[in-house]
Amino acid sequence: MAIDSDGGGGAKRQRADEQADRCEVVSADAIPADRISALPDELRQRILTHLPLKDAIRTGAVARGWRGLWRCRWAHRSSVEIHLGSRDAPRRELEALTREPRPRRRLDRLSLVADTCKLKSSELRRFTEYAAECGVEDLHIEMRKRTLEGKLNFHLPLASPLLARLSLRRIGVSNMYYKGAQPFRALEVILLHSVAITFRTFRNMMSLCPSLLTLDLRGCNFEYDFFWAITWPKKLRSITFAECDGASTRLDLLPVGSMRSFRFSSSFHDTPFFLPGGAVLSDLYIRFSYSMLRVDATEFNEALPNDLSALTVLTICSNALPVASSSYDAGETAQLPKLSNLRSLRELHLLMSKMGDANLADVYMFLKTCQCHNLERLFVQLPKFVYKPMESSQTIDVAREEPPEDGLDKLMMVKIMNFNWGRAEVQLVSFLLRKARSLHKLLIVSPNVTPPDMPSVDEADLLFLKEALANGKMMLSESDDAATQPYHSEVFIEL
Repeated sequence: MAIDSDGGGGAKRQRADEQADRCEVVSADAIPADRISALPDELRQRILTHLPLKDAIRTGAVARGWRGLWRCRWAHRSSVEIHLGSRDAPRRELEALTREPRPRRRLDRLSLVADTCKLKSSELRRFTEYAAECGVEDLHIEMRKRTLEGKLNFHLPLASPLLARLSLRRIGVSNMYYKGAQPFRALEVILLHSVAITFRTFRNMMSLCPSLLTLDLRGCNFEYDFFWAITWPKKLRSITFAECDGASTRLDLLPVGSMRSFRFSSSFHDTPFFLPGGAVLSDLYIRFSYSMLRVDATEFNEALPNDLSALTVLTICSNALPVASSSYDAGETAQLPKLSNLRSLRELHLLMSKMGDANLADVYMFLKTCQCHNLERLFVQLPKFVYKPMESSQTIDVAREEPPEDGLDKLMMVKIMNFNWGRAEVQLVSFLLRKARSLHKLLIVSPNVTPPDMPSVDEADLLFLKEALANGKMMLSESDDAATQPYHSEVFIEL
């Protein structure tokens, strides 16, 4: 059993440090005397023991002396990482934990990762009961052996009043309804990855989590009409639905008027989503698994909120671009696409499954339609394989859409990944270099940092690239720069 005192929250700590730096720049004369920060460390640590974990971390923004103080708010280590390998005995690990005196120590986080098939349901329940006794706020349970899928069920302990974050992976979930069940009022984040769950259990889970803010569903198996007649938590703000299996189901989210973030990666044909018309989204991720040829513009637009003018981050796949740029029928009148007014958009991320001339035309049409005049960051993720149209289709696969004349005046940063020096790829880079007047840097991640022989590429386009390389505006690299990543870069990892 490995025990770690870090407790997670790396990104939160970084934001807290940055906020504290900004606070310290302000003149000391303009800030009232901070008497709380003058207290001894042990008194300030005691204050932090009365705060939830997330609020304790945020105190790092108060002043430099508060940074990292939350890590030692308990006299003992506050994070327990348990890894059950093939030779570990779960019973022996349990005995080591249960030998601790009562009342139990407080835990910020407990993570249980099992690689062994020896784990029994009764032992798993004892681990979760121990976590509840310790008042854990962040609980992660993961089964790495696929043979355990469907054999073990997670039982949420009755007494978990402080649980704020629950993460389950490759495990079943038992029915959460029981006599006298009390709501989990502190639970704000639920992540279910490759989890088997019934409609009844999911419905009960939602009804018992009134404070839920984030729901992340990936690789789960759902029944037909799974999301019908769900009573959604009133504060739910962020929903992720990625590569979930099961019979065709309707992702009915119309009652979730509080939604601010929606991330979808699946087949729109098999699992159509319906977002609340009055939702005010700040970020939207759309990646369709299959071609959108079977979905018309009306179906797609009616699934979106009525007003997307507050959207600041958009990630969209190439096979959704044509319908996202097309007008649709609303009764007897034609309407502009709902993505046509993106005046608040600051970041756009294009996921291109192909990059031929026709795909470039789709990009041009979308940029003309969306009117994202305040766009500052553009990411283009190209396919890893090189798309080469057949000789017989060379005359057909030609971009028929003229590039937009304006709309990119505030674009400052562009990053193109998996660049393979194809004709359409070079044309896109040349267009951005010519039209983005405020462009500071254009990053190209390519397996070929030396331009290959490209007889089909227009010489004028190639000249723009060479000049940009020479003056430093464009940078070529074989490896991706971890410091410059899109907002949705970590939404979907391999399941």
